[in-house]
Amino acid sequence: MGTTAPVIIKVEISEFRKVVIEASDGLRYHSDLSALSQVYCFPKSKEEWAQVSVDSYGRSLIWTSRFEAHIDQIIGLASKKEKVQQSA
Repeated sequence: MGTTAPVIIKVEISEFRKVVIEASDGLRYHSDLSALSQVYCFPKSKEEWAQVSVDSYGRSLIWTSRFEAHIDQIIGLASKKEKVQQSA
């Protein structure tokens, strides 16, 4: 059997069109979602970009503009990934 797909535990907005997520696989992904900017509901400003939350299943990020980015898209667009430091 394979492993289960990771879920999003935490999201941070680093700058417009970029996100950093911590996932259940113990990794932090730094992703530039600019490649998705042609989608009609993609947030148009920094203010809209900051209005994001994790969906109830932890599989997507959802913005108030109704734009959604699935965890597979976020991981696929990641320019950097790193292990999450466990706090003692």
